[in-house]
Amino acid sequence: MKKIVFYIPIFFSCLCYGQIDQYNHFPTMRPSHILDAKLTTISFALSFRVLESDYNGPLVRLRRSSDNAEQDFGWSDNDIVDVAAIDTWRSGSDVFVVIWYDQSGLGRNAIQNTNSFQPRFITDLTRPYFFGDGIDDRLDINTSIQVLTNAGINGSVFTIIYTTSKGQFSFGTRQPGVNRNRWSTHINWSNNNMYFDSGICCDGVRSVANTNNQWQQLSFIRANIVQTIRRSGTILRTGNYTNGPCTATNGFGILYTNGNNSQFATNRFTELIMYQMDISLSDIQEIENNQIDFWNL
Repeated sequence: MKKIVFYIPIFFSCLCYGQIDQYNHFPTMRPSHILDAKLTTISFALSFRVLESDYNGPLVRLRRSSDNAEQDFGWSDNDIVDVAAIDTWRSGSDVFVVIWYDQSGLGRNAIQNTNSFQPRFITDLTRPYFFGDGIDDRLDINTSIQVLTNAGINGSVFTIIYTTSKGQFSFGTRQPGVNRNRWSTHINWSNNNMYFDSGICCDGVRSVANTNNQWQQLSFIRANIVQTIRRSGTILRTGNYTNGPCTATNGFGILYTNGNNSQFATNRFTELIMYQMDISLSDIQEIENNQIDFWNL
């Protein structure tokens, strides 16, 4: 009896690496992404790269200044937002962020519908980003800080951000009319210190000196009692946060603190991920290392 041997054409495997309209047509051979097994207790996941393999939506909606047309953009083969497509579409015009899409599956997009408040987007090939003008630019996630954190206490934030020196709030919330009641950051304040307030301001473990005018990976972790500021996997400041929890109920602002229209930031943002809880140290380290490696920091 003759032996019959079956061959699988090798050209088929080459098809698995392409991505058509951001849909994975070969799910059993899909690439892995940092949040694939890390969506438990997530609050939102915003980035100018794809973070989760099942996510099929756009990364950002931009407005073109020449005619105020808006368009959504996905990612290219390198997993980063399709800069070439954006440059073709904008044709030399400035572009501004209308929606930074949440990849968590919870629909907590960061939005700005007022044209004059929209931060400008820059098609940088290494780290695409938007930045604030320090006057009124901002984005808002319209979900209560009580939901984004664990009742105004626990939470974990991981960001790729360009630090600048100004009397500014980089992200978070404040109770309207009550400046001390907040869950927020300064990156950096005008004295060149970075601050993290995970409750009623101002606790003694809230600040640390930080470098200005530099891209950084930063993490802000609040457990039941202890809060920690980390940079590129190194603990910069940690200790017991003895003041009370944030009791505000308003949403989360980017480039300012939602609830108070002052002290807008000039930071640049490429990625911002938040969890409702203080996640495990192994997950913290894995996310940090992935951000550092992917964004070449």
